Amino acid sequence: MLTVNNLSLYKDHKKIFGPVGFSLSTSSALVITGENGCGKSSLLKILAGISAPTQGEILWGDENIENFRDDFNADSQFLGHKNFLKAELTVVQNLRFYAKLSDTEAAIPAALGYFNLTEFADRKVKTLSAGWQKRVMLAKLLACPATIWFLDEPTSNLDKQGKEKLHGLIKTRIKEQGLVILTTHDEDFFDLGPRLNLQDFC
Repeated sequence: MLTVNNLSLYKDHKKIFGPVGFSLSTSSALVITGENGCGKSSLLKILAGISAPTQGEILWGDENIENFRDDFNADSQFLGHKNFLKAELTVVQNLRFYAKLSDTEAAIPAALGYFNLTEFADRKVKTLSAGWQKRVMLAKLLACPATIWFLDEPTSNLDKQGKEKLHGLIKTRIKEQGLVILTTHDEDFFDLGPRLNLQDFC
C-alpha cells in the first residue's frame, strides 16, 4: 500500500499544490490530470524520490519510504519527459545497459517485440523518429521489470498503435499486482483507474 499524507510543494514561498493525500494498493493505477503548470510532473518526481516535498510524507506499508529509499527505488521505474537514451548507441545497446543493472537481459527480446522494435534493434537511436524513440523508452518497462511505474505523459509522441500498446501494457501490469501512477491529458487512459485532478489542490 502506497500512502501519501498531506503532501505539499512550495517554490519561492508560492504554493504549487497541496496538501494532497491518497492511498493506493498494488493491482491498481492512479491517473493524475490537470492543466500544464499545476505541478503534475513535480508530484510524480516527489513520489519517485527524484525531488523532495515541502511538507508531508510517503509511506509504503506503514513505513516512510525515506527509511528504505534505495530498496524502494530498485523496485520502481520513472519515465519522464527527458529522453534517457544514448543517441550514439543502438536500441538494443540502450536497453541492455539498463537491463544489466537489474540482471534482466533475458527480457530484452520480449520488450523489443512488444513495441515492434525488433527490426530497429541494431539502429542507432539518433536515427529514429521521436515516436520510435518513445517506444524504446517504454520498452525499458519490460526490459527492467518493477512493481511500481511512475509515468509522466507517457503517450506524448506516440501514434495510435503505440498508445494501444501502452494502454494494454498498463492494464497487464495492474493485473500482475503492479502499481502504476501516470500523468496524462489523454482521455483514452482515464479508464485505467481513479483520477486525481491536481488543480483541485492548487
